Amino acid sequence: MKGQQILNLFTTSGVTILRDVYQCSPHDLAGGLMSLNTARKYTRLATVFFGPADSPKVQRDAVALAEARQLSVEYLEMVNKHAKKLKTRGAAWKLRAELIAHEGTLDEVNKYGKQRVTEEGGDTKKKPGVRLGRVINGLRTISITDTQRRITDLEKTLDAGIKHDEDQPRSEALLEPFWDLVEGTGTGLIKPEYRTVIAIGLEDYAKVSCGRGDEVIVALSDGTTMTGAEFINAAMEGALGNKLYVGLFHPTAGPVNLY
Repeated sequence: MKGQQILNLFTTSGVTILRDVYQCSPHDLAGGLMSLNTARKYTRLATVFFGPADSPKVQRDAVALAEARQLSVEYLEMVNKHAKKLKTRGAAWKLRAELIAHEGTLDEVNKYGKQRVTEEGGDTKKKPGVRLGRVINGLRTISITDTQRRITDLEKTLDAGIKHDEDQPRSEALLEPFWDLVEGTGTGLIKPEYRTVIAIGLEDYAKVSCGRGDEVIVALSDGTTMTGAEFINAAMEGALGNKLYVGLFHPTAGPVNLY
């Protein structure tokens, strides 16, 4: 069999492949050809499509349609990635069936799947907080989730305290500046001034100037964003610095020379 024929089989026979995989254990599937973790991933996926389900008729119809449409294993994996986020009885298989029937490329259906999960309330949004992991080999992990602004300010503070060593990973280099900050031996939290690039369109700037800033999202060059209202507040608080450089740029032609 030629390489192209093998690729065509792999990209058009997802159901056939998973049906065979369902008959195997992860150890049998792995053999010497793939890692056990990869084998387990495929056997779990096969169990989703051919094992017991809370909506067996929807499952059968969806699998039959996937086979008729000659969907790939990758496509079915993407479908399941979205559907398994829905925990209400029957909801996951209803979404699998919907995504299998949805017309479009894999990327288009992937985007649609994200949208549908959000609409169904399946995405669990991160909440601010501090999480502490358990002790493993004498080490513990701390995880902090907060607003993009506060975490970015913290990151800049830690970056400023790094003692540069080219052979040291960044995660290790940030550790001592972190403890210097916590223990009060550092310089304190840096409140950055936005003196690099604040990107805002002329139309959006007009909205901000008219007091409709909450409708506008302003992109900053440190990778964060702020609303137009936050932009105005930052300017009034002096966070934009003593000098504000302004340029007008055409989206494709570049800087506009206004003399």
